[in-house]
Amino acid sequence: MGFEISVVAVMFFITALVVGSFSYSMLNTSNDIVNDASEEQYQMQNSKLKTNIEVESAVPGNYSGTYNLTVTLSNTGSETVLFDELNVLVDGNLESYVYSDVAATWTPAETRNMTVTDLSGTGSHRVKVVTRNGVSAYSSYVV
Repeated sequence: MGFEISVVAVMFFITALVVGSFSYSMLNTSNDIVNDASEEQYQMQNSKLKTNIEVESAVPGNYSGTYNLTVTLSNTGSETVLFDELNVLVDGNLESYVYSDVAATWTPAETRNMTVTDLSGTGSHRVKVVTRNGVSAYSSYVV
């Protein structure tokens, strides 16, 4: 009977070692994932703090049922922005835009123009430009 108790004790010990090693590796992996996510969150917050844009002007073209809107923007922050990844909303509707600059990178202290085509409606309108990291600028214009 003493031998059987010894065998059972050794089996419990081996099982505890296996479970412990699996638990350690899982905890270590999840800790690495949390650390990576925290670092990424810090980088996103830092980028957002350094990003700032301003709408200098929003000028509608001649109205003939539809019109084109030319928006002049300044990068007043210290972060380089990708100009082709901006979102433009006119009166709350997401609109596509074109720009004439060759480079898609928009460096600090640089002014760029974009054109939103085929807009309709008269009266007062609002344009909002949003960067990839959520920083936005607004302006109003009248057609």
